[in-house]
Amino acid sequence: MEGDPYGRFNVTKNCTIVVANPLDWSVQSAYLLTIRSGVHNTRVKVELSDVEGYPPVYNETCETPVNPDGQTGDLLYSLTTSGEFVTTTVGCPVGKYGFLCHKTCICKNGARCHGFNGACKCPPGWKGVACDIPKQDVSITTTPGDLRDIYISANIMFHCKAHHVDVRSMSVTFPNATKNVHFHVNEIYFVVPNIQPTNSGPYTCQVRDTRGNTLNTTFVLNVTNCAPDTKGARCDEVCGCLQGASCDRWAGCVCPPGWTGTRCQTKCSLGTYGKNCARNCSCLNGASCSPSDGKCDCTDGWYGKDCSKPCPNGRFGLLCQQVCACKNNATCNNVDGSCACVTPWTGRNCDQLPSTDQPLLESLVSLGSLIVLVAIVMTILYKKGILACSAPDTGEEDKILFELRRMEQDLAQSLQPGWLGRWEKKIKHLTPGPLIGEGMFGLVRKGKLHTTEGELAVAAKTVRVEDSQSYRDFYREAAILVAVHQQRDGDCRESNIVRLVGLITKSAEKYILLEYASKGDLLGLLRRFVNINEKDLLGNILGYAVHIARALQELGRLRIAHRDVAARNVLITADDVAKLADFGLARDVYATTQYVRCNRPGVDDELLPLKWMALESIETDEYTCQSDVWSFGVLLWEIATLGKDPCYDGRMQLSFLQMVGILRQGIRLERPPGCPEDLYRLMRSCWLDVPDTRPTPEGIEERLLQLRRALLPHDVIAMETVV
Repeated sequence: MEGDPYGRFNVTKNCTIVVANPLDWSVQSAYLLTIRSGVHNTRVKVELSDVEGYPPVYNETCETPVNPDGQTGDLLYSLTTSGEFVTTTVGCPVGKYGFLCHKTCICKNGARCHGFNGACKCPPGWKGVACDIPKQDVSITTTPGDLRDIYISANIMFHCKAHHVDVRSMSVTFPNATKNVHFHVNEIYFVVPNIQPTNSGPYTCQVRDTRGNTLNTTFVLNVTNCAPDTKGARCDEVCGCLQGASCDRWAGCVCPPGWTGTRCQTKCSLGTYGKNCARNCSCLNGASCSPSDGKCDCTDGWYGKDCSKPCPNGRFGLLCQQVCACKNNATCNNVDGSCACVTPWTGRNCDQLPSTDQPLLESLVSLGSLIVLVAIVMTILYKKGILACSAPDTGEEDKILFELRRMEQDLAQSLQPGWLGRWEKKIKHLTPGPLIGEGMFGLVRKGKLHTTEGELAVAAKTVRVEDSQSYRDFYREAAILVAVHQQRDGDCRESNIVRLVGLITKSAEKYILLEYASKGDLLGLLRRFVNINEKDLLGNILGYAVHIARALQELGRLRIAHRDVAARNVLITADDVAKLADFGLARDVYATTQYVRCNRPGVDDELLPLKWMALESIETDEYTCQSDVWSFGVLLWEIATLGKDPCYDGRMQLSFLQMVGILRQGIRLERPPGCPEDLYRLMRSCWLDVPDTRPTPEGIEERLLQLRRALLPHDVIAMETVV
């Protein structure tokens, strides 16, 4: 068959002409086909009609993402309801389009398929409905390809390429009108080093073929931005911006809300907030104002947008969460819950009536004498040291609980008075040993604790820098472990949370004493497996992930968020059981590149594990059991890569603002080589934007057990949990 240069038609054995590839009226509107069959020639003319709506148009303004985890039948959108309907475009898998992602794309040669209508976006050198018809073309691209990464003093590489052209000569014309000419080549690479504004302008790539035809394309370079963290007319001044502020070439540091100064080094003064600290706070009754958004942090007994409303009747304290105990129509103080009794009621809770017995005065005198006598005796014993250590320092414990209440209301309510004191050990019974972990603020030693049952190997964690953040982390970890162990039913060893042995808080050096895990942390264990080629390695390692999913279930029942779920914070016992550890000091003991110093508006300067944190935790400092699920997904990624450091968008080091921007674009950690599709799909479900749509720890455990059964088909998966 002749007259079909692009292979649009086929001829069957019975001489039937069929359309083999998509037709495009804009490429060729008529075909004069000649069919040769032996000595006979048959001519057929095929005319195409221009039909409205065909071919479909590729609309870049409503371009949809590609969903690598999607399957045929999945919806192009996700729908969430939280007071209102919210739709999010999640995209179809590669090669599919349509509302149900059930239609197959026809795009060829690397063309992109539109998720709505299946239209193809052809790369240079191709045309037609399916981008399968060669097109004489010339293209010019740059590296870096993102114009935002092209700045003064950087290097840029140009790539000029001819497509489907019999090239005689190829030339490049620069903005200063100079020209470089090459003969009989299809592509040219050239680099412009140390770009300056004088390099701005058009770069034209021209191709002349052997028939004398000319093709050309132009790239206009506009270099106006300085290198990161520089400014000025010559880009020779350093911005040095703090708090994650951006650096503008002319304006300098553009501070985030809540900060001011040439380097954004100064917080908004008391009573002001917002961009450039230009707005005045409206908080009342001693409430503090967030310098970033002006939200009021109400003091005890008050609530409302501006903290102007006293707690409702029957409530008092911080966030009005405490229930008044006043009886008999007494008035409850909204701040401290004290009761103002009505006559004739008395007592702390106004639930007592005064006695009318005659010998009342005599009884009071005798009772008063007895109280004075007991007080004198206790004072003497205390001064002699007899009572000094007989009971926990309730004043100190009250301070701890108050500090915890300021940080985490749910955690403070899980603790009962006296719980911390029950775990107190004496410093003289601890023999510290070799250092097994060290950071900027804290350290861990292997030690021996002398008990009535003999010596016990422990991991002794301590704080070595006396600052408020370090002590908050120390007491937070102590409080969580105490709450977990006090509220657990049964043997405290039957858990996938590291076992608490005791606390030492009454000496200059304060310690949290934990069970000693002889196999170290999971991250180190994973990295030791890198050179081991074992068929069932992944299936066996996922057993540790099952253990940690159970630890998250236990924390969920107590409504406690861990805030730093990662392989480095999982310990492996001698019996090969994984236990979740480091509830507060992880950022100190492991002060490495895994933790980024975060200067967020309105938040104290602190080290945070940004690449493990959920989006809402980075943006709003909100930590929940659902944010722990996000971090668990990153832990699964660590397991699948045998301990590699997470890398987003090809970058190892990311600032606070960069991380938010990347996650908001829907970018997530890529699927590791050799990672099963079902495992990566589980990871992606942990990284959904909306916290309530993420899987529960119970659901995660079930899916992990299914994965292990698939990876270890000949093994019996024991329902082991702990030792």
